[in-house]
Amino acid sequence: MGTAIFAGNDWLGFDWSVVAVAVLVLVLGGIVKGAIGVGLPVIAVAVLSSFLPVPLVLALVTLPIVLTNFWQAIHSGNPMEPLRRFWPMIVFLLVFIWLSAKLVVSLDPRVLYALIGVAVISFTITSRFNVVQSVPPSAEKWAGPLAGTIGGFLGGISTIWGPPMMMYFVMLHLPKEAYIRAVGLVWFIASIPLVLAYIRHEILTAATATASALACIPAFLGLAVGQKLRQHINQEKFRKLLLVFLFLVGLNLIRRAIS
Repeated sequence: MGTAIFAGNDWLGFDWSVVAVAVLVLVLGGIVKGAIGVGLPVIAVAVLSSFLPVPLVLALVTLPIVLTNFWQAIHSGNPMEPLRRFWPMIVFLLVFIWLSAKLVVSLDPRVLYALIGVAVISFTITSRFNVVQSVPPSAEKWAGPLAGTIGGFLGGISTIWGPPMMMYFVMLHLPKEAYIRAVGLVWFIASIPLVLAYIRHEILTAATATASALACIPAFLGLAVGQKLRQHINQEKFRKLLLVFLFLVGLNLIRRAIS
């Protein structure tokens, strides 16, 4: 990757044209995240991994993910509200991220990708045609921990913990800003052990951390644009956009399962 952040006509050993594409991808990911609350890592990792080393991509998106989620959690209202409501789910998420991380060497993640991918696609299709029922308040006591458990198990072996909890939030029919606030808080808390793991395994080093900090600039620029767009999206259109995004996530999981 190179020993210097900037060296002549390259950056971390890569040509400036590659850097320009990476910046555009981060802006696009930020726009999507600002508009619907999620999407930055999915877009950035999927595109950047096609022409950059995966460890560098993971390091590059780490700080933008952490800081944009923190910003969403505090910018959309009082973050204590989702914390009080969803703390059982968060606890189960963190516990099962830690427990399932130990299974990485013994499990084939492709099987899990396929199962979750099919489940996500089935959910989006049935939700689109109003087949899926809402989660009543009385069911949140067990439905939240269940979503956290599944998300944590998936996250521990693949770093992808979002789809089960996104489906849960959709079924709760959270208002737009409440959804953004909840996702920001949960995703921020879940990213902390991931950052520690990246530091431990030297994915996030002094050089890549500097690059990741610089990557926050285009990510936040896109986030600001996306937030402006979200103001013009009504609740029903917001829900449909979430379902479209979840459908694409499901397709991507299946692609990873068969690739």
